[in-house]
Amino acid sequence: MTDTQWLQASLLIKDGGLGVKRVSSLALPAILASAAGTALLQTEILADCNVPEDPYWKDYLQLWSASGNKTPDPLPLKQSSWDRPGIEKV
Repeated sequence: MTDTQWLQASLLIKDGGLGVKRVSSLALPAILASAAGTALLQTEILADCNVPEDPYWKDYLQLWSASGNKTPDPLPLKQSSWDRPGIEKV
């Protein structure tokens, strides 16, 4: 595939593409969506435990911001919300 063909194929279907995504572009949004989506449950389950804060969460949010993305407030629970900024950049 040419670069242009890949760009077209990787666009969302609703944006005129085929919806094909690179795994590498999904990894960080998937981690952030998973952590944000389970944060409340984790807090409830671990309320009576002496568990340190997740050391990776802030690192991943900083990596997200360093990629030129604005960290939303409140944090979205769906991966599609985390994917959108990367898709719009492409």
